[in-house]
Amino acid sequence: MVEELESVRSRITILEHLLICHFCTHDEVIPYCSFSNVEDPGIGVLSIGYSAVCVTCGCVTEFGDPSGPSEDGVDYIWAFSQTVL
Repeated sequence: MVEELESVRSRITILEHLLICHFCTHDEVIPYCSFSNVEDPGIGVLSIGYSAVCVTCGCVTEFGDPSGPSEDGVDYIWAFSQTVL
């Protein structure tokens, strides 16, 4: 699994499910990570958002990061897997 997605042409899986375009159903995307201030004005708390641009049609798919500790709290489960094309 990856800690940070690279913004290059790739295939993304989230918890073993392939991320596909909702418009054209292709699976080659360029992922992007965006940061926004969720408290304005405030102390600068940042929220991380993820989106993927389909390389075939240009449709943007937004998704979240379900990474987190396992149910028993022993292991940490990384959700993203990226295959660079």
